[in-house]
Amino acid sequence: MKLTDHDATTTFGDGLLEGLREAAAWKQGEIVLETVAVNPMPPERVRAIRRKVSKSARDFEQRFGIPAATLSNWEQGRRTPDPAARVLLRVIEQDPEAVLRVTVGAR
Repeated sequence: MKLTDHDATTTFGDGLLEGLREAAAWKQGEIVLETVAVNPMPPERVRAIRRKVSKSARDFEQRFGIPAATLSNWEQGRRTPDPAARVLLRVIEQDPEAVLRVTVGAR
């Protein structure tokens, strides 16, 4: 059986209405919804970023100014980078030279 555009729209609309009803019931305390905590910067990703751009945590510290101990805590999962640190790590991941251009002049 092939779905028509109308069928797909109706299915989407029905799902959307069901979700809105569920959200309203949760807001009024009528139901409990399952939650999932997502770590936006898991230790494995921090480690991969560091390995991509430096040989060691000390080298990373010298290049980007993030203390090796802090980096180690993130890589071991003992701590989680705060939002500003996550932004910096994402920039380092995407364009480490951009960070170096800015930080070299500031030292």
